[in-house]
Amino acid sequence: MSIIEKLEKLISIESITGNEENILDYIEQDLKTNQFDGTVIRNSGGIIAIPKISSKKVALVGHVDTVPIVKDQKINFDDDDLLPGRGSVDMKGGVAVILELLISNPKNIVGVFYTAEEGPYENNGLGELIPVLIQECPVKFSIILEPTNNELQLGCLGVLNASLTIDGKAGHSARPWVGDNPIYKLSKIIEIVKDNEIQELEIDGLNFKQVMSITKVSSGVANNVIPDSLNLNLNFRYSPELNRASASKIIENLFSEYANIIVTNCSDGAMPNLNSEEIKIFVDVVNKLTTPKQAWTDIARFYEMNIPSVNFGPGDPLLAHSADEHVSKRQLLESYELVDKYLKSFDE
Repeated sequence: MSIIEKLEKLISIESITGNEENILDYIEQDLKTNQFDGTVIRNSGGIIAIPKISSKKVALVGHVDTVPIVKDQKINFDDDDLLPGRGSVDMKGGVAVILELLISNPKNIVGVFYTAEEGPYENNGLGELIPVLIQECPVKFSIILEPTNNELQLGCLGVLNASLTIDGKAGHSARPWVGDNPIYKLSKIIEIVKDNEIQELEIDGLNFKQVMSITKVSSGVANNVIPDSLNLNLNFRYSPELNRASASKIIENLFSEYANIIVTNCSDGAMPNLNSEEIKIFVDVVNKLTTPKQAWTDIARFYEMNIPSVNFGPGDPLLAHSADEHVSKRQLLESYELVDKYLKSFDE
């Protein structure tokens, strides 16, 4: 079975977050069918495949879950190079590359297939797999095959979500002077967010953007009642140079005068780590455009474990989760060839 046929099979298996058992079964069966010689460890977080002959230096990492299919999901294109379907970009193309390399060039790699990437941080399968990976394998470098259009994306932003509540006083809308409308107080918070919406940062020669957004607002119980409170969600994508404490402090300093703040979740980012010898070698061998990751990815989990990592894989990230999600077959093959080239450089 070719890598393209393998991806077609992966796409055909529905694996919405929380329902990944069938695709994990297929991965195990594919390894068995192709006479994978090694150890397969499976737990609630997914699968780690360790080739018998591997030095275990490099972890190839991919999540197997997807967001739900939409009603108007496009499944046919006129261009024969395009392979459509939910997960074709995010990120079953990367999973197909890992499966192929575990058979064709297993000498230095470990395959990591994890669940629940599209869900809450605390449910992410890597939380279960990384301790096992660290215990079983002397991993020195990881490649997360997220869709990057086969560009190198280094580091990632941290992410913080905070619930901001503005207190008011309920009253009848016919007598607004009796109440205290919290909606009117929102304008100051909007002003602060707009002042901090985009902050340009240069880190290791890469241009990140620290950004702040209001993503949800709710208030009121009826058309004729002045609400007693207003709640909003603030999403803060913060510099990889910051940590949870310093990011939370920024939010407190900006908004505590105007709202009650509860940080609902917070995950640190990862520095680009361009001084890492492992990353330097990968950059040199692959010779692709190098950009910052303008989002949070699981690269941060490996950074926390002091394992240098890159985001590199097939697929246009702008097509992830879309109704016309599709990946280029040529790009899929290029991704495989470039990672294979990097792995073969160990023997030179």
